[in-house]
Amino acid sequence: MKSILTLLSAFVLIFSACKSAKDVREPQYRDMGDVKIIETGVLKTTVGANMIYYNPNNFGIKLSSARGDVYVDNAYFGSFVLNQEVEVKKNAEFVLPVSIKIDNIGAIKNHTDIYKKKDALVRIDGIALVKRSGFAKEIPIKYEQKQDLARLRAIVIR
Repeated sequence: MKSILTLLSAFVLIFSACKSAKDVREPQYRDMGDVKIIETGVLKTTVGANMIYYNPNNFGIKLSSARGDVYVDNAYFGSFVLNQEVEVKKNAEFVLPVSIKIDNIGAIKNHTDIYKKKDALVRIDGIALVKRSGFAKEIPIKYEQKQDLARLRAIVIR
């Protein structure tokens, strides 16, 4: 779970749209809190979490929306969505309330592989809408990296 939500740190792309790339520093992942199962169903399980990041930049933005798909070892795992608009202040921590809808059939089918591995390639493809100084822009979220599966495994097993 940590790895999936940490992927939202692709906000480098978001901040790049707001200021020149040489002046932009990537938001720093700090912690994840309030992980809870919101709804369990036969086909989908919805999980909520608050991701805590730090913005090391001297400017802020408003993150209006974000959504996308999550893949683990190139197998579809589910989709994510930002639950509410988030004000990201300069040089401050901020919280991203996200929901992840897990595809239960895919998770069960790939459960054996996920359970046996310590880490896996996690990929996110999505779009975020950011606003700054009255301007809005859609920014692609692209992220791909090997991640530790400890928290992800705990959610799939529940």
